[in-house]
Amino acid sequence: MKNKDFTEERQQKIIEHINRKGRVKVEELSGFFNVTEMTIRRDLLALEKQELLYRAHGGAIKREKRSIWQMSSLQTRLCQNEEEKERIAQCVAQMILDGESIMIDGGSTTTKVAQQLTGKRNLLIVTNTLTIGELLVELEDSKVILTGGELFKETNALMGNATESAISNYRADKSIIGVSGLVPGEGCFSAIPQEAEIKNRMLQNSQKKIVVADSSKIGTRAFYFFCDFSKIDILVTDCNIKKNDLTLLRKTGIDVIVV
Repeated sequence: MKNKDFTEERQQKIIEHINRKGRVKVEELSGFFNVTEMTIRRDLLALEKQELLYRAHGGAIKREKRSIWQMSSLQTRLCQNEEEKERIAQCVAQMILDGESIMIDGGSTTTKVAQQLTGKRNLLIVTNTLTIGELLVELEDSKVILTGGELFKETNALMGNATESAISNYRADKSIIGVSGLVPGEGCFSAIPQEAEIKNRMLQNSQKKIVVADSSKIGTRAFYFFCDFSKIDILVTDCNIKKNDLTLLRKTGIDVIVV
């Protein structure tokens, strides 16, 4: 193995060590990896430049991801982690049966799910997103209900009091909800409060509650916490999820499906 490979492997293990313990000392890492303290300091400097940790006096501490508080455009997000989102969408589409009623909120992964529902029949769909409504209105013998509300240009989603009020009156077999972030041990997060309240109401008013999140969302906090894992039945994510995160999530009792 080349020196570069040894360095990359050691630095990856340093990150895992720090994420597990929260704080480590240079002396401790030097002994653990059997390299000089100068080598460890160079590793920590390189990892700090990659924004993977913070150097501290005599060692380093865990660096949390920044909390997301802004929404990027739907078109931008549809192109991010696209293959993973496609696999998630295909899996969720198989859970939806002809004749069911579903609530589906706005987001890039939920839009991918809607694209996969084109072969279904006799569905009743409640959504707050124009893009999803347009995709599903062509389904055979199906009905689409748009919630109404204020249209947000970036996400093409309807939000606000009118949206929340409409959702409160409906009951559905299943809900399909996206997230801006999901943290094991805490719960699900949304970038903005208006969006979070809609997600919450859809979850509350459906019998089977499905959350979709590609692995980049796991371990990420967004600005607004909207539910813990007791409110979720199924989480569908992709195979790049970290083993430790998968273990922690399954311990909560939710059904985690990895695709």
